[in-house]
Amino acid sequence: MIRSARLIASFSNKKVDYSMPHPTYTKEQLANVKIEHKEPLTFGDKFAHFAIQSLRVGFDVMSGYKKVFPWQSNIVSERKWLNRVLFLETVAGVPGFVAGMHRHLRSLRGMKRDQGWIHTLLEEAENERVHLITFLAVKKPSRIFRAGVVFAQIWYVGLFAIAYLLFPRVCHRIVGYLEEEAVKTYTHLIDVVNTPNSTISHWKTLPATEHSIEYWKLDKNATLLDVVLSIRKDEEHHREVNHKFADDYTQQSPNDIPPGY
Repeated sequence: MIRSARLIASFSNKKVDYSMPHPTYTKEQLANVKIEHKEPLTFGDKFAHFAIQSLRVGFDVMSGYKKVFPWQSNIVSERKWLNRVLFLETVAGVPGFVAGMHRHLRSLRGMKRDQGWIHTLLEEAENERVHLITFLAVKKPSRIFRAGVVFAQIWYVGLFAIAYLLFPRVCHRIVGYLEEEAVKTYTHLIDVVNTPNSTISHWKTLPATEHSIEYWKLDKNATLLDVVLSIRKDEEHHREVNHKFADDYTQQSPNDIPPGY
């Protein structure tokens, strides 16, 4: 008993990394991110693309990203940028976990292996959650914002769970198109950060948190801009993975993506 207590005490004094395997990038890789689009071929693909484009229009208006009304400003403030990416990450963290849960339960029901999809989906979900936690260090959301996240999560989790049960391939295509839009958003954000005297130009010198530096293996003097570059690269990776999964019409092929890729 005493030995167990000492063992627990020794572990409590150590810094434990609970992160799942995830990719880290070189500076060249961070700079080499392309805005790409996968042309929809099937009806399911076209529906997925239409759904994401429709949601983006509404999200752009609600987040103040696009001027619609005369009283709105053409300039996106830091608060609007943060609200946009915070909400985006609360949404992006759902599909991987829901899909992983579905495949996990199906593997249990069928009493057979899942062909390696589960670990990739759960890694994606955690990675998106880390993105959220990273931006929370910059701004704490209001109670109204939190309420909006809860409301969105209620309908989105239920809807995506039902959709994945019936049309898993289309769901992966939806996520692929969602990540295409995420890459566009972060590319625009990076351009604004690099614009002198912009509302978020100070992100070039704002120090990154210790957790971000450790998670993405950044230089000790890394800034928030370096973190955003890593996040954009993550989104590009999720875009490729989900389009790859959507290209599998059987949804049963072995996953050749190793843990942490």
